[in-house]
Amino acid sequence: MFRKLAPTVVIALASLAGAGTTPALAISAGCSALNSGAWNQTANNATISLATETFVAGDVISVAETTNNLVTGLWLRSPAIVASAGGNSPLTYTVTGAGDTSLFLELLGGGGIMSTTATCTPAAGTATSDSQNLRALQVEVTKTVATVSGAAITGAINRAIGDAFATGGAPITVGPNGLTMNFAAEPQSSIASRTDAAFSALGYGSNVYAKAPRIDVPDWSAWADVRGTGFDQSSALADTHGTQLNVTGGIGRKLTPDFVVGAFTGYEHFNFSVEALSGKMSGDGGTVGAYAAYHFAPHWRADAMLGWSDIWYTGTAGMASGSFTGSRWLGSGGLTGDYRYAALVLEPSTRIYTLWENDNAFTDSLGMLQSARIFTESRVSTGGKVVYPWQDSGMQISPYVGFYGDYRFSSDNALPVGVPLVGIQDGWSGRATTGVTFASGHGGPSVSIGGELGGIGAGYDVWSANAHVNWPF
Repeated sequence: MFRKLAPTVVIALASLAGAGTTPALAISAGCSALNSGAWNQTANNATISLATETFVAGDVISVAETTNNLVTGLWLRSPAIVASAGGNSPLTYTVTGAGDTSLFLELLGGGGIMSTTATCTPAAGTATSDSQNLRALQVEVTKTVATVSGAAITGAINRAIGDAFATGGAPITVGPNGLTMNFAAEPQSSIASRTDAAFSALGYGSNVYAKAPRIDVPDWSAWADVRGTGFDQSSALADTHGTQLNVTGGIGRKLTPDFVVGAFTGYEHFNFSVEALSGKMSGDGGTVGAYAAYHFAPHWRADAMLGWSDIWYTGTAGMASGSFTGSRWLGSGGLTGDYRYAALVLEPSTRIYTLWENDNAFTDSLGMLQSARIFTESRVSTGGKVVYPWQDSGMQISPYVGFYGDYRFSSDNALPVGVPLVGIQDGWSGRATTGVTFASGHGGPSVSIGGELGGIGAGYDVWSANAHVNWPF
């Protein structure tokens, strides 16, 4: 339903194509010629005789003809007749390799306009260099697109959950009388715990807290997140560049002060190029899903989400091109802390997301069948950010910096294609973030802008800029 909405890994394919794998043979010149239209012709009341083409054993030749009069016959010669069809019947022939690899087509008409259309299905185990490159382009770019979307969507939801639990207060208020400490900026579960403990120490039951003042934060919130990402990798094996736009939005509700649920939807659009393959791939897609989060301790919350995406891809590598669709599941979970230290807020976190994508089979423009493919991508992140919230003239301003260590791992059922490429790699890399949040008043709307640089130490750069808007109501 999203296919027309506007659609990490070391891919060391050279090493994978090593022991136990037989390199693919080149498609025959005849098959390439037929699929490029060499035997397609229209003539008026004449005999059509088409040039000799060279095939290999296993190639399947299919010829169809149309005319407004009955034809005498359709012949495939080498130079003797190896196959024929009478009348307006189509002709199909499988090359045996025994004296029939050099063939030409002849059609004798009975008058009127005659047209021939010929195609060739390559023999099993053959591929053109450009078809190989198209497959390599698919393997590299789809993983990169999925990885970028995984980071964008899970990041947007994490920010929305953080906004839902925020109280709207700042630990530090700047005013004419100097600095004021604001303990109401702590999470509500933390306040409840400290208040209950205080009353318990005085001999009262915890139900006294029900009469204590509570922070009134709106139950509902609508949010939207826009993230632009660029990918750059220059190496001896590949020179890859690309851009991607992810727009994610949703609505959440606090069922209790410590429990949030929500639903979201998203759109993605991407363009990537790989110079080593003379390849380009673009596309778009859409996502729907749901999320939930629980503040299970005074300073910690847990969250989880699940989403499904429908993606449309179009790729070109040299003379080979094709379009295919994919469906993707994305799951994520994590733990996030919230600690006050003097004027700072410390937010340690550990998170994981995993995605599963199934790309459908397709036949490229050179007649090569590109088989269906399933791959997975996962990222485990640990680290944190430091926030310095302060308030002036009713506006809460919260700049932050953060650093995370990312570990990626993956799987792929795609067969080696003999083209060495390196994309987003398995293993460790670093990621730095920075930004600032502006919030108007207690429990009011907020706007966050930020930037991120990933792939640190891994030989590639994944940079992004994003804006996030949250509107409680």
